[in-house]
Amino acid sequence: MTFKRQAVTMSTLQQRARDVWQFLTGTTVRKVATGTSVLALGATTFLANLETISPEGSAPDTTITLDAPADSSTITRCLEFVSGHGLIPNGKHLWVAVMPGSSAEREGHVTLVGKGEAVQTSRKGRGEWKVVQVNVGGETRINYHYRLFAVLLSDDTHKIVVNSAVNITDFAPEVVPESGKDRWRIEYARLPGEWSDPVEVVRNGSEEKTCLSKSD
Repeated sequence: MTFKRQAVTMSTLQQRARDVWQFLTGTTVRKVATGTSVLALGATTFLANLETISPEGSAPDTTITLDAPADSSTITRCLEFVSGHGLIPNGKHLWVAVMPGSSAEREGHVTLVGKGEAVQTSRKGRGEWKVVQVNVGGETRINYHYRLFAVLLSDDTHKIVVNSAVNITDFAPEVVPESGKDRWRIEYARLPGEWSDPVEVVRNGSEEKTCLSKSD
């Protein structure tokens, strides 16, 4: 009887050992391993496509655009402001440039316009900027086409163009400039820097003075 009980006990232990071995090496383990592989593959795919499924994870759009006035619009000679989108990087200066002629014509010289360089008005999202008191063309240039650009200049180029902006009183201090008359600015070939796409505008059909400062 003792031998039989021992045999039964050994048989039970052996069966349990086989069950444990089958559990560790059988279907359950393979299922777990397969599930782990699927999770790993899914995580890799998620990371690889993070920029696509999550725009916040992608690099910000730093493109400089000029959005107002709108392309193909008719404008007055004096624009109270010109604005657009983009973040002005540290060490860079944003200006608005005017080029005479339509986009169908060859490129010519540009004049930097506005009452100074652009000011960053918002850094949210793509960012927003603005330039105030932008004069477009001469007093009698009615119904002429012009192209407007936003131009990002380096600090060195910015210093050059600022120092080259002149007024008639720079040459003849005794001459008092008349209210609303143009400042004389130097025309430039295509300045080195980042240029926005052009916005083409047409001057309206009336003779107009330039933008007047608050002191005029």
